[in-house]
This record gives sequence, C-alpha cells and structure tokens, in this order.
Amino acid sequence: MIVDKDIGAVADWWFEDRRNIVSPTSRSELHQLLKMCQSVAEVLEFYQLLKPYKVIFSGWLSSDSDNNSLVRVEEPDVTVTILNVPKTKSILTCCNETLDQLEKNRSFLYPIDVEILGTGIILDADGQECELPNVTWLLGKTLDAHIVDVCTQSDAWLPYNLKAEPQFAVWERNAPRLEAALQEIQKQLGFFPVTDSHSDYAVIQGFKLTNHTDIDGEVFQVYN
Repeated sequence: MIVDKDIGAVADWWFEDRRNIVSPTSRSELHQLLKMCQSVAEVLEFYQLLKPYKVIFSGWLSSDSDNNSLVRVEEPDVTVTILNVPKTKSILTCCNETLDQLEKNRSFLYPIDVEILGTGIILDADGQECELPNVTWLLGKTLDAHIVDVCTQSDAWLPYNLKAEPQFAVWERNAPRLEAALQEIQKQLGFFPVTDSHSDYAVIQGFKLTNHTDIDGEVFQVYN
C-alpha cells in the first residue's frame, strides 16, 4: 500500500547536519544541500528504493542585506525533470542547469523545500518486483543546518499492512532493505537521524517499523 504523501508519511528519518551552521542565503550553500540530497538518493537507488524522476523547488527566500534578514518571495514552484541514467548522477547537474536559467531572469532565490520524487521497488510475497511511486522520497531543507528528510509512503516495512492484515512475507523481504539503506545513509553522512517515536501509521524504533497496537497488543487499522 502507498499512502498519499499529502496526508503524511508512513515514517521519516530527519538527517540534520549540525556540524556546520549555515544560512539559506547563497548558491554555494544550496549546492551543498543538493550534494547532500544526491548522496542520499544514490544510496536509495542502490537498494532500488528510489529511482528519481523529478525535483520540485517550492517556496523561495531572498536575502535582504540591508536588514540582514531573509524575505519570503512569492514565486511559482519549479519542477526539474531528471532524464539521464543513472538518474541520481544527474540530480545535481539538472538542478544546476535549471538554477542557472532561472538566474538569467531574476536574482538568486533560495528554495524553502527541495523534494526529490520517483519510484521504488517493493518485493511482493513471492519475491516479484513491483515498481511503485513514493516508496521513498526526499525532502531537502536549509534552516540553520542542511537537512535531508528520508520519507516513505509504503507500508511494506511492517508485519501487518495499514488495514491490520498480516503480510509477513512482504515484511521479511522488504524491511531489511530499508534498514540497510538507512544504515548506509547514516554511515555516509556521518551522523544519526532524528525521528519521532511514531507516525500516524507506524511505531518508529530506530530504522525498524512496527504496527500500532491497542492496549491488548492487537494490531489495529490505521488507514481506510
């Protein structure tokens, strides 16, 4: 099952690089954020969890040097189509080409959100590959640090689906893939992610997910 991302992620892991204090004011800082996004996307692609096909820049900030502040600027979202193979190798290149073109027509603006969307592979109970949208996706942000939030809209990492139906074979085939990918991302980035203890759909225990249960330990339905 794939949950519409507009109603929340099944789970997410917020990788925030607190080693460097930054500000969303320059093209060089945006370049660093995009490099971080690409690094994470490459790991997910290796595990067949994300084959990116577009990047969406939304919300824009302008640096007001006179007042030493950031100003929200109303501009439309910009979508960057990722065309080349392997696709993750093209994220930075395609984004930079689009940003270069935008800056020909306006001064530099810093996107508030950078979404990297695509498809991923889920293994069914028989081990057959199913390519689905938003198996994992990325949200990049710059606050006072660069952040990449790894999100999933799939319930394949749970022993029961979101309708409380058992799916043990699916869980056993897929949960280790997500866990291995997240461990590799943590290793490459060099810091641990921040997570909530639970989402509306799952209990988050490190890189493992379990189902919500009632007081008697029975799994209950969380999605209609």
